[in-house]
Amino acid sequence: MRTAVLHNFLIEATIMSSIAILLMMIIRKTLRRQLGNTAVCFGWLLVAVRLLLPVSFANPLIHSIRSPYAADSAIRPIAGQVLVRTKDMIKQAGDILWRAGNEAGSRMTDRLIDDIDFGNAGLNLMQIYLIGASLVLCWFIFSNLRFRRKLRTGHIEPVSGKLLQQYETVCRERGVKPVPVIFTDPLPSACLVGVIRPYIALPLTASPAEAIHVLTHEICHLKNRDHLWSLLRLLCCAVHWFNPLVWIAAAMSRTDTELRCDDRVVRPMDPEQRKAYANVLVLAASRRNAPGVSVLATGMTMTGKKLKTRVLTVLQEKKPVRWLTFMFCVLAAVCLICAFATSKLPEQIEGYDPWVPVYHHVTDDMKGSTALTDEAAAQQYACRLWQDVFNGGASTTEVSKVNNRYNVAGDDTASGTAWYMIISDSGIVVDCAALENTVQDAVMIDPSEFDAYEEEVDRAADYLRWAVEQLAPGISGKTTALTLESVIRNSDSLRINFTLMPRDEISDTVWITVKVLPDGTMSLVHFTAEGNG
Repeated sequence: MRTAVLHNFLIEATIMSSIAILLMMIIRKTLRRQLGNTAVCFGWLLVAVRLLLPVSFANPLIHSIRSPYAADSAIRPIAGQVLVRTKDMIKQAGDILWRAGNEAGSRMTDRLIDDIDFGNAGLNLMQIYLIGASLVLCWFIFSNLRFRRKLRTGHIEPVSGKLLQQYETVCRERGVKPVPVIFTDPLPSACLVGVIRPYIALPLTASPAEAIHVLTHEICHLKNRDHLWSLLRLLCCAVHWFNPLVWIAAAMSRTDTELRCDDRVVRPMDPEQRKAYANVLVLAASRRNAPGVSVLATGMTMTGKKLKTRVLTVLQEKKPVRWLTFMFCVLAAVCLICAFATSKLPEQIEGYDPWVPVYHHVTDDMKGSTALTDEAAAQQYACRLWQDVFNGGASTTEVSKVNNRYNVAGDDTASGTAWYMIISDSGIVVDCAALENTVQDAVMIDPSEFDAYEEEVDRAADYLRWAVEQLAPGISGKTTALTLESVIRNSDSLRINFTLMPRDEISDTVWITVKVLPDGTMSLVHFTAEGNG
């Protein structure tokens, strides 16, 4: 899977859902009484839908925010803006470090920008994300297995006798198909457990008067499908484990489903029955070991201000304002649709022009010797050139296609050297480089001293005549002879820079750099024929 696909989804979902979560925090605080708990839960459901569905609708207006500096057409406008703004911040940080004399920090920011440009950073981020999601998912599985094991150990017996008859009567009155009810000890509070085959675990210590209220509460959880809500919360937290707002929203939505359940419980009750039910809630407040967000089970325990709000909601019979609830649901649904409208129209995608010039005199007029039909072929071709021309080793790579060009980013598994190539569909390499760290102790050789390096320069020129023909077959017929531009010496190598000039155009100068080691070994480190178009 392209990392761009995952990045598009995560960035768009994070931005949109974070805004929605903040709005929901305000709405549930200020408009709960007017809207009702059911409407608040509906709002949380829409947030979960945006968090989990990797869907994008075409929006003709979204094209206006596309950054011209995000050259990969697979990156949608919102993710592209985030990418460009992130690079801007890194560049600013690098400038600050450079002015402060921190060369190591400045080089690190330069390398990070290179990693972003050529896909290595995206690949690393995807790996970190998948590791984090896997760890969170494993924790959820472990927590649920541990909780279920404790319940199985504490199982006493199914309810029977008069309590069973009362339970079945309540199920009929509430229109719910009965699920098994099992006495369990120890158990802090009753809970509806499981998703596929749910059952109710009831504390053995529950009094007969308390038990029927507790069972009614769990029946209403079943009626509201709150066991499915628990699963939805876990999925949101696992997919968006890095976003603290999602975890906060999961806890808040859990509270709101409890309040919604209370609404359903007390709806047919008279004032005296409401008071009795409120007393059960207060008694449950002392039991602080109810299942947490990571467990697929409901729980009646709630303390502090949450308990006070819950009891007042039970005792004060207030109906929501219907027209306001209707308007909220309609507006929320419209906002959800807009939150998915993040793609450009097909014609905007087809007409996409990356910021890199589309036409290059030297390379685009050439017909290469290798037709690349798909990304797999471009990947194989680039790896072969990396090994043959750059003298590199086996690499992990990532490929994308923009217009008629393949962008291949690689990472040499042996040396750790990152590299990239931009290749036309006819097999012409228009830009490539081995992304080495900044050369230490580099000294620019004065042109008057070039004669001292004549042997190295001649050998490098012979090597480059062969190398550039491998990268861009036929380029020698479009350009003049190699011209020596500069020689850079450092403690462990020479870097010799050449240019190739077009025979009938001056705008597409070809730049080439070769590294020469003390033992005479040579390798290409940079080649670009992009020019200015």
